[in-house]
Amino acid sequence: MSGIGVSADSVPCCTCTTACGTRVNGMEHSGTAHDEGEPRLDVLAESELSRSGFRLAFPEALEIRYWRDTAADRVRELRFIILWGATLYFCLGILLNLIIIQNPDWREVAVQLAVPSFAALVMRHLWLRDGVAAAMRETALLACCLFGSLAAILVVAVKPALADLHDFLLAIPPAIFVLIFVRLRFQQAVVFSLLNIIVYTLALFSRPEINDSDSTFLIGFMAVLLFPALVGAHTFEHASRRIYLHGLLDRLRNEKLAAKNTALTGLSYTDSLTGIPNRRRLDEVLAVFLTAPGSSGALLLADIDTFKAFNDRYGHLAGDECLRQVAQCLSSRLRRGDLLVRFGGEEFAVLLPEAMTEEAIQTAERLREAVQALRFVVQDQQVNVTISIGIAARKGLNTAEALIGAADTALYAAKRSGRNRVQAALPGYLKQAIELRF
Repeated sequence: MSGIGVSADSVPCCTCTTACGTRVNGMEHSGTAHDEGEPRLDVLAESELSRSGFRLAFPEALEIRYWRDTAADRVRELRFIILWGATLYFCLGILLNLIIIQNPDWREVAVQLAVPSFAALVMRHLWLRDGVAAAMRETALLACCLFGSLAAILVVAVKPALADLHDFLLAIPPAIFVLIFVRLRFQQAVVFSLLNIIVYTLALFSRPEINDSDSTFLIGFMAVLLFPALVGAHTFEHASRRIYLHGLLDRLRNEKLAAKNTALTGLSYTDSLTGIPNRRRLDEVLAVFLTAPGSSGALLLADIDTFKAFNDRYGHLAGDECLRQVAQCLSSRLRRGDLLVRFGGEEFAVLLPEAMTEEAIQTAERLREAVQALRFVVQDQQVNVTISIGIAARKGLNTAEALIGAADTALYAAKRSGRNRVQAALPGYLKQAIELRF
């Protein structure tokens, strides 16, 4: 029960959609740091949604958030694509050689299919996994794709036998397959296409048996096939980024609403004058405290002595300042797990979740002495007040009403005994105190 206390409640310091790490009333608002000089993520996201054009990259802060939020999904997507892509590439290559190509050289086919597939699976295991930097992951994906497409071109370029138009036509599908089925980022797709066209052009001109007109036709044919795939890659990434922005805005709005709700909840549990928890908070904590196993714990009720006379003499504004000063004094002398609340009027309650009677009495005396030594200025003069404290140990008191009633009776006895003192509701004495009261 040591965690019971106002410090366990977290009240947001602001309603910003990124957290600022500042503290209000000793409580920290956790999350990603932000600088007031930088635009908020929701503002950046709305600005990007309203923008039209070819550019895909977001502003730096939003781009970092985008890559961080999509990392896990991107890794799963790429691992799936590489696994099934390598499998399909291998199977389709065999089918093409069995059905279309007459008398294929199976040694060349094995190199063309097995090496890229094996390289893709190795890269999938090494680099396409959680924890790998995004740049390395995307580079590995591009390398996998280039292995497959360029191998098909190079096998034709270095084959000992004469190459014909048919051989170079069959070297084009791997590149098209990659751009259609592998979700390359648009920049990757551009690099991939340019490298394939360059290598394809060099391979064509390295074979003297392919004349210039056929070479021009093949290069143009490849470029025509790659261009729609590039347009598709840009369109897909653009749509994906806009979908992400809509989702991000929804999350940020929900976070903002949750922060506001938490702030309102915190206000409903806080006394507006003293800034400490109120009676409602005590009632909820006591409900949990009294159902927990064990018999340790005690409740203190403290009342400012002759507070009405103080108000009559110095005025209600001075009375408010007195309440704030006493609350701050009491709070500064309690442990982290203790709970101080304004019980009502000039009364304060202190819940000591793990204290036995003797320890509770020592704590109460320490609080009483601290308030007695407190000095604060009212109407240009130093004044002080005293408090009386009643103590009720939890043992034998199983309801909040019983515990509060026992502490209140002990407080009444302390008042009757001359004020500025501590009185515990002890067995035998409690009955006598009740009789004195009534």
